[in-house]
Amino acid sequence: MKQNIFKSVAITAVIAIAGTVLTSCGGGASGNSAVQDAINAAEQSIPLEDTPMFGTLPSLLKQKLEAGTIMGKQFRELKTEDMDEAVKNKQLRDEAEKEMAEIYAKKLEEVAQALDGKTIKVEYDASQISAASTTLKLTQASKGYFNIVFDVTLTKPVNKEIKFVWEFRDAEGNVLETNSDYFVPGDKFNKEYMVIAGNEWAPKFDHLYIKF
Repeated sequence: MKQNIFKSVAITAVIAIAGTVLTSCGGGASGNSAVQDAINAAEQSIPLEDTPMFGTLPSLLKQKLEAGTIMGKQFRELKTEDMDEAVKNKQLRDEAEKEMAEIYAKKLEEVAQALDGKTIKVEYDASQISAASTTLKLTQASKGYFNIVFDVTLTKPVNKEIKFVWEFRDAEGNVLETNSDYFVPGDKFNKEYMVIAGNEWAPKFDHLYIKF
């Protein structure tokens, strides 16, 4: 008798998670699906917050990870008694993960595309550099990958190898991260280097300081 009750509970749990895991025409999940439940929980746990450079993208990336963790835990807690149920659960999980990936891909694409080409404020020593501009160039929305495009004119031509340094700074001027590269700049150079909106310090990133 206990075995039948246990099996009934397990099957009920499978049906509950299966729910109506269907994507609506607007790209979201139905209200009763495990996917939407996980997303709702993640949105409560990690609300979207605006940042100086990357907008809501850093918190959206964290929210995506949290939603996946929550949903994964739901599936791991499912009890099964035989191989058929295990196979069914695996299929349900694969479908749910695909749906969640599609939902967040759309969310991330929308936010990241709005940042493509955004101007980054840049500071420098006028004795070294006469003009500089830096912009964000989107490379992979789903992971929050961008390049920083540098367009720099030197005050005087430099025809030997230098160490070019760019510092990521917050609004108060505190250094968050420092990167560098070696090359011969001449009188002007254009370079691109990766920056990731999911970095721990990215929410505080406000402007750049460059030097050599």
